Amino acid sequence: MTTDELLKNLVREKYTEVATQSKDFNAASCCGCGPSCETDGEFLGIMAEDYTKLNGYVADADLGLGCGLPTQFAQIQEGDTVIDLGSGAGNDAFVARAATGATGKVIGVDFTEAMIVKARANAEKLGFNNVEFRQGDIEAMPVSDNIADVIVSNCVLNLVPNKANVFKEIYRTLKPGGHFSISDIVLEGELPAGLQHAAEMYAGCVSGAIQKSDYLGLIEKTGFVNITLQKDREIVLPDSILAEYISSEEIEAYRKGNLGIYSITVYADKPSPAAAEIQIRAAKPADKEVVAELLQSAGLPTTDLNPALSNFLLAFVDGQLVGTAGVEVTGDYGLLRSVAVKESFRNFKIAKRLVNDLTKQMRLQWVKELYLITTTAEGYFSKQGFEKVERDAVPAEIAQSQQFSGLCPSSATVMKKSVEKPKIKLLDLEQASSCCTPNSGCC
Repeated sequence: MTTDELLKNLVREKYTEVATQSKDFNAASCCGCGPSCETDGEFLGIMAEDYTKLNGYVADADLGLGCGLPTQFAQIQEGDTVIDLGSGAGNDAFVARAATGATGKVIGVDFTEAMIVKARANAEKLGFNNVEFRQGDIEAMPVSDNIADVIVSNCVLNLVPNKANVFKEIYRTLKPGGHFSISDIVLEGELPAGLQHAAEMYAGCVSGAIQKSDYLGLIEKTGFVNITLQKDREIVLPDSILAEYISSEEIEAYRKGNLGIYSITVYADKPSPAAAEIQIRAAKPADKEVVAELLQSAGLPTTDLNPALSNFLLAFVDGQLVGTAGVEVTGDYGLLRSVAVKESFRNFKIAKRLVNDLTKQMRLQWVKELYLITTTAEGYFSKQGFEKVERDAVPAEIAQSQQFSGLCPSSATVMKKSVEKPKIKLLDLEQASSCCTPNSGCC
């Protein structure tokens, strides 16, 4: 078993115990580290912050395990989809639900079964049918791509050995233009060895922390923008806690050094396609599986999809397929088909770019007219220069295609757009010929 696996098992065991303990006990025990600091009144609540004044607060879901108030800073809007990483008994999820309202959705992810059971019981008691809790590792979230408007987390990433993987997962699951607000523990300077290797302090949020500069660097390296520290406060551990792990001499050196333990709340945006480059390229046969998956998610037929994907263009953002469109060419005519864009990317004119680029491509292939069949997008394609036509006016070459004759309902709207051929003046042609003559001096 690897070191990472051992640490994850340790955290799982500790937080299984925490799920059955009271809030006061947990707040007094360094985020669930055990009884070693439970009687230290000086430490009580030094990590956690007061949730009781936040709208949506549920006392039964507050185990006193946090180190900030990320939902207070998360800018959650009504109707948003929110993911809470390390959701515990549901505290932040229920506060998020108060902000997103009944029209939104909140998904809590936690890898401790006892916490999931507790959170689900709380949600059922409250009657919240738009809050769900999924058991899983936040390094590989059981959540689809580009689904969340906002992601929150409270004192959890410091417990995860591979924090880079978590930020990659946050990037994957956020919608373009979405953002996160995360509270966590970070360091400035190196912890004494005794604290760094103390298992209980690891589960207690401190020795699993990394340098603040490294933490913020991971966020930037992942591709997030507008990185902002929303809150930054120092955590001062009392000597009675430090004495559990390091000697009096080490405590004195620790106090005199430049080491700092901080609770930060950090915000960052996932770039939208307006900022990230949208790449469009011709499809390849190897793309067939992902193209079919995208078309099926949009409710479009795939049974007649040519494996070669001839005359198909694909749109990518950060290497992810987000849009597709193709044309079946028969002689002088083309049938526009398979125009689909992932839901979270539909406000960035990707479909328009694909159709425009395909139209230019059809001109170069001397296609005269481009046809399409639609059940829902007549208004959209009207704006792109297509006009409605009767079915009996469709050329036989198009009417006999499998998609036209069998896959689309007879009630679907048929539309057409003339595709002009490029016009070249004779004078221009003569000049071009001259310029392309070897040694003409103008090439």
